[in-house]
Amino acid sequence: MSSLSTNNVTSSSQHFLHYFTEQEEKKLFKTVKQTYGIYAKRDYYWMLLMRETAVRLGVLAGPDSNKAERHNLPTLGLTVGDAQTSLEEGYLVYQHTNAKLQKKHPIALNKSAALAIKELLKIHHEMSVGIEWDSPRLERPLFLSRNRQAMSRRSFQARFAQWCRLAEVPEGTPHWLRHSWAKRFLERTTSPDALRRVQAVLGHSNLSTTSIYTTPDRESMVSAMQEASTCFR
Repeated sequence: MSSLSTNNVTSSSQHFLHYFTEQEEKKLFKTVKQTYGIYAKRDYYWMLLMRETAVRLGVLAGPDSNKAERHNLPTLGLTVGDAQTSLEEGYLVYQHTNAKLQKKHPIALNKSAALAIKELLKIHHEMSVGIEWDSPRLERPLFLSRNRQAMSRRSFQARFAQWCRLAEVPEGTPHWLRHSWAKRFLERTTSPDALRRVQAVLGHSNLSTTSIYTTPDRESMVSAMQEASTCFR
């Protein structure tokens, strides 16, 4: 097998493994929702927003430091102004510099995503009490950390890993929510152009990239092993 083929196989294996089953997803969100405190509430709603819009972490947290330095980009993620405008327009509003390859695509807000944004605005207001801001309200970061600064990408990732451990589900990354959205949609839809819809929502340039979500997943592999067994028939 050529190195190119090996890389493709490795990439495919990683993608179809890096998602949450429906039960794992429910357990994760239930764990966060049932935990008391404003930080748990903040995490629940940013996770819900990512799950319901299938966006990459960069949209919420801004580009990573290497990308920002390489392209001279601001590191600010979603702002209060972006959130308010998103609710008004019914589509997620974000800076094009925060998208992969700096290419934006429209992301419609369903009811859950809109609810998440409304709650995140309330949480931001509550966490902002006592802060002496040196920037206009609409330009302030929507997601605040314990020190009342903008949450960093590392903070998003660390919080997510912590919730995964607490919920006793596979320790994934926020990006797994994007994969989980695609898996759930393809499992439930009857649309003949389902893959094209996933491609549009995820903003993939090529359909071949999207087709990774049609490869066998963990559940189907378990089912195949059980069906192939002859010992206990």
